[in-house]
Amino acid sequence: MKKIIYTFALLLLVFSTSSIHANVIILNGLTHVHNGEKGKQIKGEIILQNLNKVNAQRVTVYLQDVLQSCDGKTEYSKTGSHLRSLGNWITFNTSEKLLNPNEKFVITYFINIPNEINVENIDYGSFWSALMVDVDKPINEDNQYGVQINSKIRYGVQIIANVGDRVNPEIQFENIEIAKNSTGKQVLNVIVRNNGLYLVQPTLILELFDKNGESIKKVEALFKKVYPMNCKGFEIELLDVPIGGYDAVLVADYGGDIFGTNITISISK
Repeated sequence: MKKIIYTFALLLLVFSTSSIHANVIILNGLTHVHNGEKGKQIKGEIILQNLNKVNAQRVTVYLQDVLQSCDGKTEYSKTGSHLRSLGNWITFNTSEKLLNPNEKFVITYFINIPNEINVENIDYGSFWSALMVDVDKPINEDNQYGVQINSKIRYGVQIIANVGDRVNPEIQFENIEIAKNSTGKQVLNVIVRNNGLYLVQPTLILELFDKNGESIKKVEALFKKVYPMNCKGFEIELLDVPIGGYDAVLVADYGGDIFGTNITISISK
């Protein structure tokens, strides 16, 4: 059984300026999720295109692991840095490619799931790594204050293999706090921890109630990926909420299962 879902994820910039236009793009998403069984092979594709109509663009391709810590950081490191790395299972058809003007190219990868899996005496769950695509030629050259700035772009394509019959993971709210974001708006910062063995992509829903128990506001934070035994930070904006104290319900909806908690929120100037 094979199934693939495409969603869009973070584009990594090695260096950026205010006027960046990527010459090379990925056409079919930056997150690829597959389902498979032990002893089976999964085939996937990453489709690149060089949008430059004049110049060729060289790309390099390599594999890294990705980890999400509970302090809000996403780290990319060498494969094998965690027990559920795809590093020993995945192969791909190129490590370097020169894309001619307007050319499309397909990076084909294969995930070879072993017949026997033993991760701390468990043989199922989500396994993941990131296929990195570096565009070698600078995509923007700008001269600011007498200094030439070269911008380079890197894509991190996250590849996930779910092995075995899915068991809905247990998640928890690792931390919940009111804060102000970089624009000065009051937000609810929530760290979600995945205690299970499968990837989850929860949507967070916050509902506020006044002293009479009437619902006055309901807001959502769009879904994000949370890997097994990893954390992810969510930010819920508290716009147009009058100053005061409120009872609230915070819910994480991750497809079939819902996890929630009651909290108290105080809105100040």
